Amino acid sequence: MVCGRCGKVFDETKQDYCGFCRTVHTEKGEPIRDLKGILRYITGKFGKEILLDSRRADALIADFFPKETAARRLCFVALYDGCAKKLYTVREKPFEVRCAAAAKCVKSLRDEIGLKGRVAAEAVEAVGCAVGCEISFKKSEIQPASETETKKNITDAAEQYSLGRHFDRIHEYEKALYWFERAALQDYGEAQCYMGSYRLEGRGGIQDVEQAREWFVRGMENGVAEAEYMVGYFYAEGIACKIDENKAFECFLNAAKKGCDNAINMVALCYENGVHVAADRTLAEKWRKFKANRKIFEEPAAEPPEPIRDDGEELYQSARRCLAEKDFEGSAMFYKRAAETGHIRAMCSYGKCLYTGSGTAKDPAEAFRWFSRAADLNSPIAQYNLGVMYLKGVYVQKDIKTAKEYFEKAVENGHEDAAKILKKLK
Repeated sequence: MVCGRCGKVFDETKQDYCGFCRTVHTEKGEPIRDLKGILRYITGKFGKEILLDSRRADALIADFFPKETAARRLCFVALYDGCAKKLYTVREKPFEVRCAAAAKCVKSLRDEIGLKGRVAAEAVEAVGCAVGCEISFKKSEIQPASETETKKNITDAAEQYSLGRHFDRIHEYEKALYWFERAALQDYGEAQCYMGSYRLEGRGGIQDVEQAREWFVRGMENGVAEAEYMVGYFYAEGIACKIDENKAFECFLNAAKKGCDNAINMVALCYENGVHVAADRTLAEKWRKFKANRKIFEEPAAEPPEPIRDDGEELYQSARRCLAEKDFEGSAMFYKRAAETGHIRAMCSYGKCLYTGSGTAKDPAEAFRWFSRAADLNSPIAQYNLGVMYLKGVYVQKDIKTAKEYFEKAVENGHEDAAKILKKLK
């Protein structure tokens, strides 16, 4: 088969990747370079559940696709954002639920990671396809905005919301309502807040205060401060619900803490006039200052969680796979990286590579150093290897007594070959 990347010829009956540039190919001879193809290849080899373990999946992708840096970077972002777990959980749910979950993933990648809407949608689509979750994000030809709007073929909730805002600004309320509703049905919080406003005021359609309250409640559940303020307003005025001053003030306070200006004004007025809560002019003044500088009521930032320490196991397994494929240089590289994380077996394996010159330059001194580090951590293999080096006088001066000491330690830790040599030495 001719490599679709570098043009070299390789035997596809023995391996599915080019030995020169490490590009993986499909059975039809096409190089796999895009995100969807990479995830499909990984799940085909290791199962869909492999994507739920983001660290292991990332290590495997780096192992099999070392050259596809752009696709790997996008895959890393999508997996570590929890996209695979969210979509895998809802893969057997109704289509609307799957689309809503996918929309949340797109929003997270766009708002928290900074990806563009289309790129985020393509990443979510690729992950969904890999875990067996059918969603509605499909690529379409680039069309003029007017034609796009007419055909109504936009499925990305963020783009639907953006179109709704556009038509709202130019006062085409019927079109704005259409796009806000499309986005709101995909659980897009800001669009749900707009739907509440439109139903409350009757813009673009029929006025319905009960539907308005439902949309505001859904927006509040998605963390939209303005929607939570409106829920408080409904409780305060008894619109489509019973009057509940406690719940009203609770909603006003929560929305104010999130930075909603209307809620901040309302909380200040409540404290100033004793409405819904006991009067307190000091607190009222503090809330008015809070509107100016946003610092008075800020809660102390939580300490960031300690990063999960890399134990080197994934790198060690990558080295083992390279060794099975007789890629000795790759094996030595992964053993070294795993050893540097403190992986004891990798220290022994990398020491052996240095001792024998397998996949790297022969260096008995460096081998001795890695064996010593592993031996200090009670590795019987490393203790046995040090015993052999002292017995043969490799790098160190020949010393039978020290060799026996290391063999005895190895025997204590269960090394059978060390016990055999120790019997001969005695």
